[in-house]
Amino acid sequence: MSTPFELLALEQGDTPTSFRLPAAAALTTPFDFLYGGSGIAASVEAAERVTGRPLIWITTQFLTNAATGQTVDIDVDVAIAGRATSQVLVTARVEGALMLSSTCAHTSRPDGDVEQFHTMPSVPSPDECSEMVEPFELGADRPAAFYDAMERRVAAGEIVFDDTRTPQRGLIAMWCRLRHEPIGSAATLAYVADVVPLGVCVALGRPLGGTSIDNTLRMVRTDVATEWVLLEIVPDSFQRSIGHGTVRVWAESGELLAVAQQTCIIRTSHMPSPVPSPM
Repeated sequence: MSTPFELLALEQGDTPTSFRLPAAAALTTPFDFLYGGSGIAASVEAAERVTGRPLIWITTQFLTNAATGQTVDIDVDVAIAGRATSQVLVTARVEGALMLSSTCAHTSRPDGDVEQFHTMPSVPSPDECSEMVEPFELGADRPAAFYDAMERRVAAGEIVFDDTRTPQRGLIAMWCRLRHEPIGSAATLAYVADVVPLGVCVALGRPLGGTSIDNTLRMVRTDVATEWVLLEIVPDSFQRSIGHGTVRVWAESGELLAVAQQTCIIRTSHMPSPVPSPM
């Protein structure tokens, strides 16, 4: 099984299929709610612990959220446990209210031939790329946030959120690694791949602000050692304030590790109101 994702600090609950996730500041956004990638990663880790099988697919629907300091109660229901494949439902609640629901598939099928039908984009190495200026940087006294656990470097496109931003129509990609533990397990990849809202806002040339409706992660490989992963972000569409997109996750050596797909609401409530034009 995968090495535990230590950042989550996922606790065993009162039964073998229940867990507790403290919504620590390191797992939340600067606006004091749980980062979606943290919730998905916790679902992955809980389901892998219960089934004893590695994840191959998870789709998560977000219904509400948890505030910094709250505890998320997670329950795993193994609907089917076949000879090699398990189908699982994970639910997470905050003070009894359903926060998210994940459907997962896990398999212990033996390894076979490996093929991939896409090629990693040609981008500069992490050492040649500049560190991304994280959105909502509020100075040295800002509260901790989920992205403090990551180092992200811009590999392609202009990922900026100040007044110089313009709509992007080419390749958007960033290198990412975890600062204090290895990357490559399904839980760690779920944590870093929650970037479609960012990609859609970059494509639109808008300030960052998005809320996930759902997020799907399809695992390809966890057997490739890599310090960095490349997140190839593909915004697909935007209509009625809803964005869709895809993220391919690549090892430094070019292996496809996972594919994420996401639907999100692009928010504007945190943005300054436009100044009326003079009459």
